[in-house]
Amino acid sequence: MKKYLAVFIVTIKEYFVYRLNFILWRFRVVLNILLPLFLWSAVLDRNPVVGNYGRTQFVSYLLYGNLIATFVFGTRTFDISSDINDGKIINTLLKPVSFFSYNFAKEIADKAVNLFFAIFEIFFLIWLFKLNIVSPNNLFLFLPIFVNSILISYFINLSLSFIGFWTTEVWPIRFIFIILLSFVAGNYFPLDILPPTTYKLILLTPFPYMFYLPTKILINQQLTINNLFPLIILSYFWLLASYFLARLVWHKGIKSFSFWGR
Repeated sequence: MKKYLAVFIVTIKEYFVYRLNFILWRFRVVLNILLPLFLWSAVLDRNPVVGNYGRTQFVSYLLYGNLIATFVFGTRTFDISSDINDGKIINTLLKPVSFFSYNFAKEIADKAVNLFFAIFEIFFLIWLFKLNIVSPNNLFLFLPIFVNSILISYFINLSLSFIGFWTTEVWPIRFIFIILLSFVAGNYFPLDILPPTTYKLILLTPFPYMFYLPTKILINQQLTINNLFPLIILSYFWLLASYFLARLVWHKGIKSFSFWGR
C-alpha cells in the first residue's frame, strides 16, 4: 500500500512542476463550464422549462455534472499508450508493483487534483453569477453509482490505451471517443430531454452511466431505487463488461508486444 501511496503523491507533485501549464489547464476547465452555462441560460431566458427541467434544476445539472465530469473523465491512461509505443512500459512491468494498481494510483491522483480545484471553481462561478442551485439529493444512492461511473470510465480508457499494442495512432481513436462521450454521456444537457426512442437507445450504451445517471440522481428529489432499478442493473453490467474488456485487450496485447531497444 505504501508503494501506491508514494505513486499517488509523486503524481500530484508532477502537476505543479510546470505552473503555467497548470494555470492554463484550469482556465480551459472554467471555459468548458461557462460555454454550456451561457448557452443554456440564453435558451432558458426564452423557455423557462426545458423537458422536465426548470432553470434551477438545469443549471444545477450543469454545475454538479461538471464536478462529476472532472472526477470521472479526467484520466492519466493516455500515458500508457505512449509508454507502449516508446517501450517504456517495460520499466513499469519490471517494477515490484501491480501494473493495474500502479496506474490506478496515478489515476486517482489526477482525479483528486481535478476535483479539489473544480470545487473552488464551481463555488466561485456560483458566487460571481449569483446562481441558484438545488441541494444535493439521494447521496446514499449516488455514491455507489458514482464509484461505478469512475470505474467504467477508467476501464474503457484503459482499453483504448492498450490499442497502442497494435498501432501508434491511438490519439485519433481517443479523440473520437472524447467527442462522442461529450454528447451521448449527457455532458452538455440531460439526456432525457431527447426524443424517447433516442434516449432509450443511448441508455443501452455505457456512456450515460459515466455521467448522466449520477448527475440525475444528485439533482432529483423524487428518484428512488425502484425508479432506477433497470438503470442500476445496466450500470453494473457495463462495469463488469468494461473490466473484462480491459483485461482481454491487455492479455491479447501483452502477448503480441515487442520492442527493439535503443
